[in-house]
This record gives sequence, C-alpha cells and structure tokens, in this order.
Amino acid sequence: MNIIIALLFIIITILSIIVFKVKGLFTLLISIPLVIMYYKASDIIKLLKKKEREKNDNVNLSERKEVEFVSSRDRKKGVKVEKKEKKTKSNNNESKSKSKKKIKVNIKPTRSRDNREKKKSIGDKKGIGKKALTIILGLAIFGVFAAMAFMIYIVISTGNFDPEALKNQDQTVVYDKNGNIFATLGAEKRESVEYDELPQVLIDALIATEDSRFYEHNGVDMARFLKATALNLMGKDDAGGASTLTMQTVKNNLTKKDSKENNKIKKIIRKFQDVYLSVFFMEKKYSKNEILEMYVNDSCLGGRIYGVGEASKYYFGKTVSELSLPEASLLAGMYQAPNKYDPYKHPEAAEKRRNTVLTLMVRHGYITEEEKNMATDVSIESMLAGGSGLGEYEGYLDTVIQEVKDKTGDDPSLVSMKIYTALDRSIQDGINKVLSGEDHTWADDSVQAGIAITNVNDGTIVAIGAGRNRTAGDWNYATQALRQPGSTAKPIFDYGPGFEYNDFSTYTLFNDEPWTYTNGPEIGNWDGSYQGLITLRQALSVSRNIPALKAFQQVDKKNIVTFVNGLGIDVAYSTKSENYKKNKNNGSDNLINEAYSIGGMSYGVTPLDMAEAYAAFANGGYHIETHAVTKIEYRSSGKTVDFSVDKEKTMADSTAYLMNNVLQYAVEHGFNGGARVYGSTVAAKTGTSNLSDDVCRAKGIPIGAVNDLWTVAYTPEYSVALWYGYEKVDKNHYLGGASAPKDAVMRSVMKYVPKTTKTWEMPSSVVAVTVEKETWPAKLPSEYTPDDMKITEYFKKGTQPTEISERYAKLPDVTNLKSSKTIGGYKLTWNWKKPDVLDDSYLSKYFSQSVFGKQSGSYLQSRINYNNNTLGGIVFGIYVKNNSGSLERIAFTTDNEYVYVPSDAGTSHVIVKAEYKSFKSNASNGTEISVKSDGSIISSGLSISLKGKSELEIPKADYSDSGVTATYNGKDVTTSANITYEVNGNTYNSKSDLDTAINRLDTGKYSIKYIVTYRGETDNLIRTITIK
Repeated sequence: MNIIIALLFIIITILSIIVFKVKGLFTLLISIPLVIMYYKASDIIKLLKKKEREKNDNVNLSERKEVEFVSSRDRKKGVKVEKKEKKTKSNNNESKSKSKKKIKVNIKPTRSRDNREKKKSIGDKKGIGKKALTIILGLAIFGVFAAMAFMIYIVISTGNFDPEALKNQDQTVVYDKNGNIFATLGAEKRESVEYDELPQVLIDALIATEDSRFYEHNGVDMARFLKATALNLMGKDDAGGASTLTMQTVKNNLTKKDSKENNKIKKIIRKFQDVYLSVFFMEKKYSKNEILEMYVNDSCLGGRIYGVGEASKYYFGKTVSELSLPEASLLAGMYQAPNKYDPYKHPEAAEKRRNTVLTLMVRHGYITEEEKNMATDVSIESMLAGGSGLGEYEGYLDTVIQEVKDKTGDDPSLVSMKIYTALDRSIQDGINKVLSGEDHTWADDSVQAGIAITNVNDGTIVAIGAGRNRTAGDWNYATQALRQPGSTAKPIFDYGPGFEYNDFSTYTLFNDEPWTYTNGPEIGNWDGSYQGLITLRQALSVSRNIPALKAFQQVDKKNIVTFVNGLGIDVAYSTKSENYKKNKNNGSDNLINEAYSIGGMSYGVTPLDMAEAYAAFANGGYHIETHAVTKIEYRSSGKTVDFSVDKEKTMADSTAYLMNNVLQYAVEHGFNGGARVYGSTVAAKTGTSNLSDDVCRAKGIPIGAVNDLWTVAYTPEYSVALWYGYEKVDKNHYLGGASAPKDAVMRSVMKYVPKTTKTWEMPSSVVAVTVEKETWPAKLPSEYTPDDMKITEYFKKGTQPTEISERYAKLPDVTNLKSSKTIGGYKLTWNWKKPDVLDDSYLSKYFSQSVFGKQSGSYLQSRINYNNNTLGGIVFGIYVKNNSGSLERIAFTTDNEYVYVPSDAGTSHVIVKAEYKSFKSNASNGTEISVKSDGSIISSGLSISLKGKSELEIPKADYSDSGVTATYNGKDVTTSANITYEVNGNTYNSKSDLDTAINRLDTGKYSIKYIVTYRGETDNLIRTITIK
C-alpha cells in the first residue's frame, strides 16, 4: 500500500509539473491536495496500517473462536458416544472400551488442528487476493487519474481555436541587403479554389487515398488513430498517423507550424490536440465540403507550390476543374510526400504512387477496373506541362528558409514573416549566370557545383550557388553536400594549428621525401615525386602532401581539434568527446586521425563550411557563424528576432596573417585554382580528393580518377568556396586528374566578386626577417651571403632568428705566415684553421637534425659537393701589392706553402688570403709579409708541355682532351694559369667546351692550339688530331 501511495504521489507530481509549464493556476489547484498528502502522508499511512491490523485481528479472533467452538463440541460429542456404547455393548470387555475411548480422544484434537490449518490457508488466499485487488484497483485509479490529467493537459495546452488561422495568411516577404523585396512565400504560390470547382474524380481520389470514411466520422477515425498511436509508441515510424482530412487541416493551420517533429511524445501530444480541435470545433463549425475545400487549398504539393489550383497549372498547365482521372490520381498521391512523388524529379515513383491511388479508388468503388487500366496506360511524361518552378533566387531562398526553420522552428511558407537577408543581388546574379550556362560552358548536364560566398567581417551569406538544373527545395550543394575537402584541409588541420601552437613560420622547413603514416601505410604526393627540403610557404603553395602530414604529426592532436572546432568544423578527439558523432549508415565517425591532414574526412564538409572556416583567416582570426538572415519580424505579432551573431576569437592575429601571406603567395606563384584576379588581393587553396584504385576498378573507371575538386579563396572582404564534381561517380560520369574545368568555373565566379586593393595589414605580433636559405634553425644571412641564398619570411614576434649564419661568413686569416729563401725563390708557409661550418664532423651533426628526415647523408654529401664544386673549394690566394696599393693575384694553391719568385730585386709585399676558388666575397682580409730579394733569384719564366701525344688518331664523337702542364720558375701553376683553346678558328675557355666542339666535328685532320697566360707571360703549343 505504501508503494502504491508513493507511486501515485510521484506520477501525479510529474504530471503537475508538466501542466505547470502551460497553466500555473491548474498546477496550483493540483498542488494543494498533493501538499496536504505529502505533509500528512505519515498519518495516512498509520491510519491505513491500523485498519489493516484491525482487520487481521478480527480475522484471527474469529479463527480462534471457531477453533475453540469446534474443540468443545467434539469433546461433548465424544462423551455422548461413550455413554451410548456402554449401554448398547455391555458385553464388551474393559480393554476394548478403554481402547475406544483412547481412539476417540486422539481423533478429536487432530480434526481440530486440520480445521485451523484449513481456515488459515483460506485466510492467506483471501489476503493475497485482497492485495492483488488493491494493486489492480490502484493501477486502475492511476490510469484514470493519468488519463484525466493527460486530457486536461491536452485541452489546456491546445491554443484557442482561431477560425482566422484557417484562412490563407499574409505572405512572407523576403528582403535583400538593401531592403528590397526579392521573394514572397506562401500566398504567391497559392491560388485558392472553391469546392464547386473541384472535379469529382479528384474528390474521390482524395477520399479513397487519405480518408475513406471522411463522410462517416466526426473528425477522427478512432480505430485507425489508436492503432497508429500505439505503433508509433513502439517505435514504428512507418506506422502512419491515421490522421483524417479534418485532422490534417487542423495540423497544417493550427497545431504544426514547422516541418520538424522528431520527438515521438511531442508528436503524439500534437495528434491528440488535432483530435480535440477536429472533434469539438472543426466538425461542429464547418461542413464536410468546407473542410475538404480548406484541405485542398492549404497543402504543399511540391517545392513551394501550395494548393491544387496552383499545382494543376504547374504540373498540367490547366485549371483544377479540367483534371482528368490520371491527373487527379497523381495529385491525390502527392499529398502523402509531395517532393518524393514530384513527377518532374521522380517520374517512376510518381507513377507507382498514382497507380496505388487508382487501386484504392477501385477498392472503394469509385472507379471500375477498366477505368483504372485506362488511367495507368497514360504515361507521366505525357501529362506534364513542363513547368520548372525555379525562381531567380531559389537557391538562396532555400538557404534562407532552412535557416529560419532551424533557428525558430517556424516554416516561413506557413507562418507570415518579414525576413531580412544579406543577399547581394549583383554577386548572386553573376553566380546564377555561371550555373545556368549563360556565362560558362559546362562539360555536360550532369556535372554539379556548389558555391558559397560570405562576408568575412560579419559572417553573412551574400550569395549561394545551390547547384545546376535544380528546382525549389532540391538538394543544396552549397549547404548540404558533405564532400571530401582534399588539400583545402591543409590550412585548417596542418599549418594553421602549427602557426598557432608550434610557432611555425612561413620559413619552417620540411623534407619532402618518401614517408609513411604513423600506422605504416605510405603517403605520396599528387605528382609522385619529392622536392626535398622546402619551406612551409613552398609546400603549401604547391600542395605537397608529405610536408602536410609531417606538420600534422608535429602538433598535439588535442590542439588540432581545438583549432578546427573553433572554425566551425566538427571533429572529435575521442569517443568520449562532447561533439563525437557516428554515422549509423556506414559506421564512420568524426574522430581525428592522420588522414585528415590531406582532407580524408569521414563526414566531409560543405562549401559553406569551408567559406566560414577560411573567413577566420581573412578577418584576423575571428570565427563568425555564417547566416543568410539578419533578422525576422512576425507579421501577426510584430515580434522581432535578431539573427546577428557574435565574433569569437579563435586564433591569434599572427596565425591569421601568416596564413594569409602564404595563401596569397600561392595565388601569385603556386596553385591558384582559378582564383587569381589581377588588381585584387586574393588568397586561395585548391583541393582534390581521389578515388581509391579499388573503387576505380569496381566502377570501371581509370585509375587516378577524381571525386571532388575544390577552390577556396578569399579577399579582405569576401570568402568564396567552390566544390565541383558529380553527385554520383560511374563509368560515364567521373573527373580526370586535371583541374582545368573547375579552375574555369572559379575564374567565372571570381569575376562577380568585388575587387579590392585592400591588403592584410601585418600585425605587431609578426615580423618580417630576411634569412639565409637552408639554415635550420633559421639564421640571419651574413654580410657575404649570396643574394640568391637570401629569402624574406615571416615569424611570430619573439620567435624570429637572431643568430647570423656562418656558412658564408668571412673566412679567417692565415696565421704564422713566414718566408724563407729556397731554391728558385722564397718559400712562404702558414697555418690556417678550417671554420666549423666547413668541417665534415660539424656538417654531419648538423644534417642529423630531424628536419632533414631520412636523407641526412645525401644532404651532407650535397653540401660538401656544393662547397667543392660550386664555390670551388678552399684555396689560398697569393697576392702582390703594387705601387698604387692595389692587389694582383699571382697564384693560388691548396697547400699551406708556396714558392714566391720575385720578378726583380727589392722588397715585395705578398698577401696570402683564404678564399673559395669561385666565390671571393667572403675571402679573408689577408695576411701580409714583406719579401726582400737581393736579385740573385731571377725568374726563369713560363714553361708549358703537352700531356699525352702531340699527334693523335681518334674515333668520331669520342674525344676527351688530356690538356697541358704549366710551370713557372719550376713550380706547377696549371690550376692558376689562364688556359684557352683554339680549334678551327674558334676559341674555347674550358676543357669541357673544347671536348664538345671536337666531338661535333666531322672526319678530318685538325689542330688544337693551347694558349697559356701566367703573370703577364704567354706561351702556346699545338696538338694535331685526326678524326676517323
């Protein structure tokens, strides 16, 4: 009993709370007895327990009295029997008499106990029965109570019956950004007809299909209604609603103002409200014909077509009174799902539904089987008038309507409003021209595009390209098509988080080399090649995949998720994340993983998502939720709803600027995706998502076929996202590897985006620094760094390099320079310490840094080769200072000694410099020594000799000259002397040029003249060759 009271109290309280949300007074009335019950609950329970004990005591007392009575009676009866037996059987002996007495005495108590147990068993059964009866009674009371409460709630929660609401309301008016009307909703697509204008075939078709007992019930078909309600509660969504035409009219005009009704309980409550209004108001106030007239005039019949009058003209090009049986049955079938059975979009589904209606008409006796067969023989295509229903701004209008529904729950086609939008007609008109083919030639009629253009500073949607060859209400490729973003994901998932959390700069180096995902699979670049060590700027501008993955792998995934979510794109760090979601159809989810680094997203994104995300870069780091509507005003109440949104700081201004700088560079020097507009500031990123080899094979299309092509571009004022591709890929509809068709669309689109010469102002948190290429960490160039090894890059303030690179720094001077007289001249000797940057062990350690990846050995060898070949290796230049003070180089040597031969007696000032043979800019200052000659050493002059034979026979095109040897004062000066070659009257300055020239000669005899010049002296030799 206590449990029943508690349950009743809890349930009634909950019902009261529910009702309180509607009518506080009713709750107050309910609450008074509940409060009394609550505070007096203990007394009530005690009273009930007392009554229960009294009942039990009475039962026990009755049982005791009954037992005592039975025992006393039996004892008396026993005595009488003994006396009787003594009189009638006096011949029996005493033992028998005693035995009989003993038996009688033993039997009597046993019978008494049996009676008591029997009575007790009966009492227990009665107690259980009473408890069961109490429970059943309690449940029944609760059921009645709950039903009464529910019905009272339905009555109170249902709004007042307003006959005016059944009439067609004022139009919803939609304004562009300048306050001019560009669309109206509701009445403009509604041409009301009277009942007398309806053809009988349409009435019969509607009754047979929608409500076969329409003329018999009083507003509700109770059997069908209760069955459908029960099935809906059991979770069977396809059970139907069993709504009558009266109930549907109530729903369309009074109880359901929005298109979303996902909560089953709310749906059932709404249906009971429909019943209440239908039975007690509609059916009492209006005739059946009037109700039917309302129904046919206020129902949607596809897109934004309302009522049979407008639908008859749109689909068949005739008035409703002229409808034939096939046409009437087609329209009657559309009431269930107008877009699903739209004959323009889905002729097969429409035909099947029409035939179902005709079958129902036969079943209910409205037409014969023969009439049905004649109607089904009429094709859908032959009935249609060819209307499109596509207005000038339908794509944008679809976006507006969906936004209003999502944010208010009201359908502007049903609820009269004034809707103020951000539509920029000049831009939208241009997009319409591109999509319609007026300003662009498309590859075929099936290829699609989704375009979203937003204002980066307030988040408003200024134009929408919802798709090609569409009608009102069709799939919106700009706002609904979730597609793989390809490389347009790289700024969002890789480099943006790197700028924000890891202090990336535009110079940050990545080694583009063979690489793998952390779990093993290989990743490649779009061209199958590798570019080696490149900067972030280069990697992003030409869309290298491997640097993107490396950037992703360097940033904490939690930070990546935070950054991406901050841009309005939903990804989750783990299954426990608040925004984790899973696709029930294919099992995919939005968990972050390394595939996201190059756009391999499970859910994908829409063009509007990408325009919104990139806008945060353009506006300095603020995320603003995109919205087409700025405000709405309800025409009936005057209530205004403001749709403006707040800016949310989602990244540092340094991150935004660095990204802008790189993506603007991409437009001007890398992949611009058709976004480049001369005379306008534009940043952009392209993207491509390829189909896997297995998918290509399964679909019978070439390996490497593309599924999605993207360009996302922005200026300091607008963000533009374009997706290009096919809705479904098959052997007849797929994209090749070339992005040219998409780029052409983007060029057409960008013509209508206002040009701007505004630039992104560099914030104080960013500094521009000229750095020396190939240094890591980045270093400043030295005074002597070649110009082609300098580059200006951008860094977050405080992370810029301050150390000067030593690679091209001035070389140190030789030390301990001495002179001593020797045979043939004066021997100069010196010491020199090689700088660390030229030491092999230093370079080996330098190139072991992780930035050089798996190719540190090849980078080390490349640097050594550069130093030895490009710069010429370290040599020591021997200079003599003339009378004017200028220096004349007389020789160079790789040794730490040199024999200097004075040209005459006297003092010579000799300078030794450490320098590169081919790069003199950073030569050491030079160490000077004075050499005093007494004239006893006289120069013997220049001498040259041929290497190899003086006469040669050689095969055609297979010659390599052996050269000459030059000496000066007995010392080999071949490498420092100037040697030229003459053949056939042509002069060549290098041995390689000489070999090339000879190998081009035809057969014959030729002479090679070697001309050697050193210290003002010249000598020559001749070699003769015969080419066979």
